Amino acid sequence: MKAWLFPIIQTVFVVILLVSYYAASWFGEQYLLRAEPFDPFDPFYGEYVMLQYPDLVIPNTIDSRAIYFTLKTADDGYAVLDRVETEPFFGAIEGYVYDRRVTTPQLEQFYVEQGQGPQLEEARDLQVTIDVSSWGTIRPVSLEERKE
Repeated sequence: MKAWLFPIIQTVFVVILLVSYYAASWFGEQYLLRAEPFDPFDPFYGEYVMLQYPDLVIPNTIDSRAIYFTLKTADDGYAVLDRVETEPFFGAIEGYVYDRRVTTPQLEQFYVEQGQGPQLEEARDLQVTIDVSSWGTIRPVSLEERKE
């Protein structure tokens, strides 16, 4: 009886992880971020674009490496920081600060099709569409050249 119980528990665990990842798109909000690339290739993982976000700048009053934040849509249609705290709160995205800019591991690298990395790096003006769940999960959806 116990021989079949462990594989079922493992399968349920994997399904829960997958559902929670895609639930950000089903139940969350969608944001558009301005992005700037700075590294197009990794010999082990393939082509990806390292991104930084010029609109996600923290106020000078916060002096912490680890932060928790939420996003809101600004008048121009791009996301900006809404609430920034040094302690976790419900719905917060966990991130960190580097040179006054906010980032999070889910937003740093965007894997692209082979051959697209150098083209996107040359574009310099990119936009990333992300889905953010109400519990703080981020799901990057698309990366494309910004049309302004």
